[in-house]
Amino acid sequence: MKNVELTTIGFSEWRRQIAPLWGMESSSQLIQHTANGHGQMQYVGREQFRRVILFPIAAELEGRRIAWTSTYNISDEAVRVRGIYVLPEFRDRGIGHLMTNHALALWPAPWKRCFMYAWPANVARYERWGFAIAPGHEMRTEADGTEMVLMQKELRT
Repeated sequence: MKNVELTTIGFSEWRRQIAPLWGMESSSQLIQHTANGHGQMQYVGREQFRRVILFPIAAELEGRRIAWTSTYNISDEAVRVRGIYVLPEFRDRGIGHLMTNHALALWPAPWKRCFMYAWPANVARYERWGFAIAPGHEMRTEADGTEMVLMQKELRT
């Protein structure tokens, strides 16, 4: 989409802006840097805080923030895209794809694989973006009954 500006913003700013969109207005402090790695995070304990790099991303159009996502490394070779959110009136214009590509371009070698969780309704969209359902993955069910699918994409071979 023309005129969309993508920028890396501070985590606290990102968290404050995305909390209402995730229905977490009164609990934005609960949005952790690496929320719910669900077995993917290979770093543990203090190592996690020393080795994890986080890129919170925002998209702006004519000075208005219209979309957010973030990426962080889950190991020395893999990253995770988390929380792609585009305001409803700007959806289906390629902004999520543009933002995700921008976020992944921030990761040089040695990071070569990306993971993301997707709602089943979004699987076909992410497949068009080059992601595939991770081999051997079983559907994950959240406490609220929401089902999620683990997807992956090779960034480089």
